[in-house]
Amino acid sequence: MASHTFSQKKFIPTPPEKGSFPLDHENLCKRYYFKYMTCLRKNDDNNSQCRLEAKEYLSCRMDNNLMENTQWSKLGFEDDSKKTTNKQ
Repeated sequence: MASHTFSQKKFIPTPPEKGSFPLDHENLCKRYYFKYMTCLRKNDDNNSQCRLEAKEYLSCRMDNNLMENTQWSKLGFEDDSKKTTNKQ
């Protein structure tokens, strides 16, 4: 005999705020993706050696509206637009 539960709430999935972005169906950033992946392979998946390639890839995605524009500092990079000078 099957039991029916009518009091359960319907699950409505919501996408994550960060960490997910549209696929690059038009391959706008494909060469930057391959540069980054090649760098990872050459460096035994040590992403600290591939920061420039990662930044180029993310920059391409932001420039082509494949992800929201985000400050570099929030993505773990130095913000090039805010070069500070130390006055002593």
